Amino acid sequence: MKSSIFQKAVLLIAGLTAIFIGGSILASPDTFYAAYGISLAGDVSLTNELRASGGSVVMLGVLVLAGLAFTRFALASTLLAAAMFMTYGATRLLSIGLDGQPDAGLSTAMIAELVIGLAGLAALIAARKTA
Repeated sequence: MKSSIFQKAVLLIAGLTAIFIGGSILASPDTFYAAYGISLAGDVSLTNELRASGGSVVMLGVLVLAGLAFTRFALASTLLAAAMFMTYGATRLLSIGLDGQPDAGLSTAMIAELVIGLAGLAALIAARKTA
């Protein structure tokens, strides 16, 4: 199945975003989280945990980008992108309901995640209609 330009754009944006965010967390969790007013305060265990999740996000980004390089992976990569970004956005929204309003940067991240996730869902629906 041939990927649409829209699907390719979603994969590119989602993949690069995941690699950038995950790579930033992996390389310097203190700096990344300080931008959101979060201090890791030398907590080695927390830093270790955050680097591990950053590495996972990098790998998810690589798998999403694989859908651009290998068309047979495009549908799976689009599903992965939609699931990953919708989950991040939805759980941040849930957290706002349970815990209150976070730093403005995290609210902005939530909106971006939901937009990318919804774009992924739209690309999936469009791909299904053309199949």
